[in-house]
Amino acid sequence: MLKRTRGSKWSLLIMRGADRNVRQFQVSRRSIIAAPAVAVLAVSGCIAGLQFRSAYHLHLTEQTLATQRASFAQNVQAKDKKVALLQQEIDRLKQQTSDMEDKLTDLQELEAKLKQFTDAYSSTVHQSAPVQAPEQSITNDSYSPTKEAHRMIKLAMESKLDFRAFSSLIDTMAETMTASLKRDQLRRAEQAAIPSGWPTRSHMLTSGFGYRTDPFTGRSTFHAGIDIAGKQGDAVIAAADGVVLETGTNDSKGNYIIIKHTKNLKTTYYHLKRIVVNRNDIVVRGEKIGLLGSTGRSTAPHLHFQIMQEDEPVNPFNYLRLVKED
Repeated sequence: MLKRTRGSKWSLLIMRGADRNVRQFQVSRRSIIAAPAVAVLAVSGCIAGLQFRSAYHLHLTEQTLATQRASFAQNVQAKDKKVALLQQEIDRLKQQTSDMEDKLTDLQELEAKLKQFTDAYSSTVHQSAPVQAPEQSITNDSYSPTKEAHRMIKLAMESKLDFRAFSSLIDTMAETMTASLKRDQLRRAEQAAIPSGWPTRSHMLTSGFGYRTDPFTGRSTFHAGIDIAGKQGDAVIAAADGVVLETGTNDSKGNYIIIKHTKNLKTTYYHLKRIVVNRNDIVVRGEKIGLLGSTGRSTAPHLHFQIMQEDEPVNPFNYLRLVKED
């Protein structure tokens, strides 16, 4: 029980039972008034301490989150960079693949040209002694450069070979094929310029190469070519590829044509009924150049055919194919 005493103090009596002593405490008025304020201040201090602690922990948490965000951003940036590099590598490989496909297409076209050229001229090799066949003929039955290139691409993909090295290999193959085609074309052109083609449809010989009895004088004279009988107006064709060097007419040769084939080979065609080519025309073997006739010093329709080597007449049968008459 609280009992007010005189003055500014209060007495606090504590009674714990009938047989126990009573205790008395005196408390000043100020203490009683100040006690609640102290309690309020203490509670406020505790609350302030808790708030400070919470703010500190919140600050630490925010710092940790900021560090984690920065690290995450760096990781994302690094991964984006790797993705960009991988995309660049993919684009580079796509471009290399596209380039190789283009090169393979070119290689296939070159192979087709080579095969077409070889097939077109496979039957033009002369069988007589002066015309020698090439040591090797180019065929594509058992070997295909493009098939080989495709096989090598598969090998490159499986073994991760350097695409640049493989591309260089394809370039080398293309260069080799181009060189082979050029060599074969040159060889075929040389063969096509050899007068091995028969100059008329008829193969009826009336006079051979060498000494004979002249039909006009009856004397033995040298005949510098061969005479092939035929019908008036039959086609006369070029014996080989070449350039028309001269055309004209005179009392002995009649209407005539001279064709230059190589540096040292020429063919002449005499006694023509008509000339259908002009000087400097380019002709190919089998092309019609005139009509068979009997102009000039002639006794009947025929073609006087002559081959000149180094401006000297040679036996045409050294070059002409032995062809059966149709």
